[in-house]
Amino acid sequence: MNLQVLVATAEIVSALAVLLTLVVLIVSIRQNTKSQKALVVDSLAAAIASINVPAMESHVLGSAISRATADWASATREERIVSHYFLFSLFKLLENAWYQQKAGILDKAQWLGWETMLRKYYHADGVRRVWWPGRKHAYSPEFQKFLSGTKPPDELGSLNELFDNVPR
Repeated sequence: MNLQVLVATAEIVSALAVLLTLVVLIVSIRQNTKSQKALVVDSLAAAIASINVPAMESHVLGSAISRATADWASATREERIVSHYFLFSLFKLLENAWYQQKAGILDKAQWLGWETMLRKYYHADGVRRVWWPGRKHAYSPEFQKFLSGTKPPDELGSLNELFDNVPR
């Protein structure tokens, strides 16, 4: 075997090693990306659960949110206070989900549910007329712009409709 054949063989082996390394790297990056996306979805689910657990533990919170979102003025001062903190946390979480969706981390199917809930709360009279105008500047201008271009969803009824609906 002459020197040229050895050099050519070494170059082929080297190129194959580089190619194999790139394939392994690509597979690894894809797996890591899928893993990161799953963590985002899990994190959002945990965050919404942490917001809703207090409402499950006390019907007072659910009633306060239901009343304040329908008509801010009809809620008592205490109900408005409780609703404010719930809405602030919820909208921060929804802003996060919106950014995750924009970045391509949260897929479209996952985002649709979040967006429907976001539009339902945003377009509720109490939120839209009183709470949001007083708190919108706590959220990014891009998120504010997105919300201003949305329409209320037909898919979800109000909390009052849900809470007061007693099948017979």
